[in-house]
Amino acid sequence: MEWANVVPDEITFLAVLKACSHAEGLADEALSYFDCMRRYGLRANSDHYSCLVAVLSRAGRLREAYEVIRRMPVKVTARAWGALLSGCRTYGNLELAEIAGRALSELEPDNPSHYLLLSTIYVSLGRQDEAHRMRREMRHKGVKATVGSSWMVHE
Repeated sequence: MEWANVVPDEITFLAVLKACSHAEGLADEALSYFDCMRRYGLRANSDHYSCLVAVLSRAGRLREAYEVIRRMPVKVTARAWGALLSGCRTYGNLELAEIAGRALSELEPDNPSHYLLLSTIYVSLGRQDEAHRMRREMRHKGVKATVGSSWMVHE
């Protein structure tokens, strides 16, 4: 784009960050593109930050992802916390998973996926009591997980 003198906008950077999020090993590139936004006079919004957290979380750079969330100058979204929680599941980081889980239960108290993911992390780490506590908390709050279904018919 730069060679063609095309000036990128917020959407362009969002697409690039999203692509980095889904391509393995591009965390450093994502950080570079994120910083590059300022050069074009653009301000990152919550979507840009959430993508950056997703990139870092998928790369196992969970502390960095958490620091991005802590320093976000915009409202932190459930998408950013969810990306961190997902990364914590992949890499077994219980400390940050609990922080993300608490934040998600405040932002989206009726969303069962956050409780279930944290419960899954507890189980994977052999912490059955905490997993059961999460399930009890869901019941206490009236949060119900819907059973999956599909429209696909097999004949």
